[in-house]
Amino acid sequence: MKIITKIIIIAFNLFYITSLFSFEFEDVIKKTFSNKKLDSIEGLWQKTYANQGSTGCITMFYKTKENLFNQIHIDSCFVIDKVTGRQRKINENYYEGENAIYFYDRNSTWSPSNIKISKNLNTFSITHEGQGNTFTEQWKRVWPEDLIRHNQNLEN
Repeated sequence: MKIITKIIIIAFNLFYITSLFSFEFEDVIKKTFSNKKLDSIEGLWQKTYANQGSTGCITMFYKTKENLFNQIHIDSCFVIDKVTGRQRKINENYYEGENAIYFYDRNSTWSPSNIKISKNLNTFSITHEGQGNTFTEQWKRVWPEDLIRHNQNLEN
């Protein structure tokens, strides 16, 4: 009985956390992605690893009229609400472009970058170089949780 209670508590907590996250970014999601099929990089992502800098940052990628994919950090990041990356799609799992590198004094420089998205479209790694350093980050998808299902639902 104790195991079942623990499982129920864990499931409730996961549901509660997911609901809070969706509610917190609901306006951004509606405004940017409402009723549209998404490319593999589009959506909200959370940084899980950085060889320089902190994790936890929430960022979004969205498609522009020029067929570029802009990146804007929207929560828990060093720089918020500015375009910090511009990518072009090479194929479903690979993007190339440039990203801003910000320094603690708030100065920045732009450098080439590339993004490799996992086959299941739920994680990606980005590498960018600048000022003699190589920056590597890992990100996980937080919205939509299942991109393929999201796009299929819009077809029906």
